[in-house]
Amino acid sequence: MQRLTVEAQPVRRLSWATLVGFGQLAVPLATAGLPISVFVTKFYASDLHINLVDVGIILFLARISDFVVDPLIGYVSDRTRWGIGRRRTWVFLGAPIFMLGVYMLFLPQSFLMQQSEFAREVYLLIWISVFYLGWTMITIPYGAWGAELSDDYNERSRITGVREVFTLLGLALAGSIPVFMGSGAPEPEATAAAVTNAHAAGSLWGVMATLGVAILVLTPIGAGILYLTTPEPPVKEMEHIPMWRAVKAAATNWPFIRLFSSIIGIRLGSKAAESLLLFYLVDAAGLLQKEASQSLLALLVASIFFAPVWIWAGKRFTKHRALSIAMMSGMIVFAVLPSLRGTGYWPNIIAFAALGAAFSAPFTLGQSMAADVVDLDSLRTRQPRAGLLISFFGIAIKGGDMLGVVLALTLAGWLGYDPKAAVKTHEAIQVLSAVYVLLPVIFWIPSIALIWNFPITPRIQHRIRALIEKRVKLEHSGKLRRSAHTSEPEQQSHT
Repeated sequence: MQRLTVEAQPVRRLSWATLVGFGQLAVPLATAGLPISVFVTKFYASDLHINLVDVGIILFLARISDFVVDPLIGYVSDRTRWGIGRRRTWVFLGAPIFMLGVYMLFLPQSFLMQQSEFAREVYLLIWISVFYLGWTMITIPYGAWGAELSDDYNERSRITGVREVFTLLGLALAGSIPVFMGSGAPEPEATAAAVTNAHAAGSLWGVMATLGVAILVLTPIGAGILYLTTPEPPVKEMEHIPMWRAVKAAATNWPFIRLFSSIIGIRLGSKAAESLLLFYLVDAAGLLQKEASQSLLALLVASIFFAPVWIWAGKRFTKHRALSIAMMSGMIVFAVLPSLRGTGYWPNIIAFAALGAAFSAPFTLGQSMAADVVDLDSLRTRQPRAGLLISFFGIAIKGGDMLGVVLALTLAGWLGYDPKAAVKTHEAIQVLSAVYVLLPVIFWIPSIALIWNFPITPRIQHRIRALIEKRVKLEHSGKLRRSAHTSEPEQQSHT
């Protein structure tokens, strides 16, 4: 049998204007994303006095619809052919819904404190659901757009790396606002009326309002810059196959299954830790609230600085090996954290900076690996399905986030930790510390095992892309020939 050979194509590097213009939309998205996992939990549990376990359940319920909405938006965005672009269309449709959710969620009116706890729970459920709907309408086509900007293995890491630097800048913005505002827990002498009017010293009312306004300003600006600077690649139409064959191709795509499962584990462990982060820093590590916010900021700043390091490591050692190494280093830091309790400010802030260095790798390398898996699906199904495949990875991210938050909050609450208690017992602090440290380690171990020997290497990915390009050209030539044969009888009949 004659062996099929493919020629390596020269890599077209994207300009920095395109990279920056594309990546900067991540700033408002990330500025909203961190508060959802860190501050919203504490704000609605502590300042709006909703039971911690109930907050976890509400966040869980709000994400259930994503398992239907995400693939639907991905599927429709793949098939949208409107003039401004299939990805742009959905980003612009999602932006106002996202902004409405941000406004209601981050800037609730103080009269809510006069309502029953059930009414506050319903309020949280409704508006976080609206927030997530708008978020999905933006992030699914935005992620697919990034996967389509380049066909090259390493150039994709450059795209996701620049985007995730902006993501981390957005996270740093969200983390720095509490530091500069000096947020803390409400002081004992603060009255209920003061809390209701959002004037209690150290409450999160002012922080949440400032974050909300920043997101509302940055979102339309970011969408406008994206439109002006980033072109949408042309759709490479190929011959369509029956739906059942396309579904079967995804279900039997072993690299897809492995990466999907690994993302769930990585996100589950990460979000479990994030949801308890401020509680851990204050109650277990013994830091003041302002020092806890500074530790969070150190984590985020370290993530920004290490993003280029992981891009280099992905090119030097392959993406999957670099990601595995990063997760291993993060597990080591979590294992050390219990020994740092009570040691003061600097040991903890150094540890969380090291943790931030590890946390930046999934942002930078994981999404680049997802784009490579999309290529394999396109080769097998003959369809450009980046939106649908990215939506599945979005489900993995959201499912992991949802399960991580719910598991951490529920487990800590059921085992005896109560953030509203005036005095935290030794047993409660032990529970908090154990849940915070152990959950990431438990879920990261199988995730590393799944991706350590990931099959899509640079050589394999280049071959997949070359085969796709060759197939697209052959099918395009076939269409031209069929069109020519069809037009010949018509010309003869006219003659």
